[in-house]
Amino acid sequence: MEPASNLKTLAKWCLNHIPQFVMLVFLTGLPMLKFVPSNVRLILQDKILDTFVFQHILPMKNIFTGLAFFLFFVFTHNCLQAQYDTIKYVNGTRQAVKIIEVTKKVIKFKNPKDTMGPTFVVNIKNIEQFILKGGCVDLKTEGYLNCVKDPAFGIIKSEDFTKNIFSIDAFQLTNSHLQVSYEHIFKSRTFGIMGFYNQGFLSGKDSLTYNRIECKINGSAYYKNNYGGLDFKFYPYVHKKNTFWVALGVESGRATNMNIDYHSKTAAYQYGAMYYTDLRNPFAYYENKLYLGYHVNAGFLYRINKHFICQGSVSVGVSQFGKDPDPNPLVKSPNYAYYLKANLGVLLGYAF
Repeated sequence: MEPASNLKTLAKWCLNHIPQFVMLVFLTGLPMLKFVPSNVRLILQDKILDTFVFQHILPMKNIFTGLAFFLFFVFTHNCLQAQYDTIKYVNGTRQAVKIIEVTKKVIKFKNPKDTMGPTFVVNIKNIEQFILKGGCVDLKTEGYLNCVKDPAFGIIKSEDFTKNIFSIDAFQLTNSHLQVSYEHIFKSRTFGIMGFYNQGFLSGKDSLTYNRIECKINGSAYYKNNYGGLDFKFYPYVHKKNTFWVALGVESGRATNMNIDYHSKTAAYQYGAMYYTDLRNPFAYYENKLYLGYHVNAGFLYRINKHFICQGSVSVGVSQFGKDPDPNPLVKSPNYAYYLKANLGVLLGYAF
């Protein structure tokens, strides 16, 4: 075939497909028309893409020509999608967005199809990955490198991990008790064991002591003078600056039991003597008892720095106190008295 004939055939083919070329040029050039509002550009692109596929590519009689235009359409469509920013949440969900601002704490973005609409704010802790259409932004202080969050970010390194902690409970000090504790976290960092000792400063033989809340929850009858125990702790998550934990614990110690009794009097009459109790004159007497306690704890370990820590905890459980049998042999009484217990703790400590 003559070169002139080839050029004529090519020119004829181009003239027959002018509408397709015009649309392709418009599709590729539309994103650069900055004077057109972005939401208008996106709507136009979606409409044109639909029209381009269903009205021009699919009806083509030449299958190879249609395939060529379809492949070019796919390439163009991918280029259009690339102009969206993308957010991937920690739960795996992906969202196309227009990112407005990225700070150390939050990401601000808009709906890419409604850039005149509201601005959404998401905590950066909930973002696993973000990809900007113009490239990546590193946030090394938050663990992001090349737009991807380092899964090991925030985990305490071996050389900075202190597994022995000596603490004093500040909350117990405000309640006239001194509680000291020592904790050891095992090499796996999953389990730990803590021993503690608590010393009360009040007198168990002072009736005013039993008006305190710590005694009222024990039936207003027992004051814990001193006790010690063990907590077996479980850390379900990796150790970071702030780490959650749960524990099962047991304790044992000495408590003072306040008992109320009444004076008995004897009255003589003609046929003998009669004993009776004068309910108008009660009196208290005190006995020391051993007790056991069982509890479940939950709390957090916050590392201020490598050596100083703060722990907060909530504890609920049961206290088991020894109980004297009823003086009347005909009355069957239990050997122990059980009361619910609850406690809050704020520990300040040194780690090494």
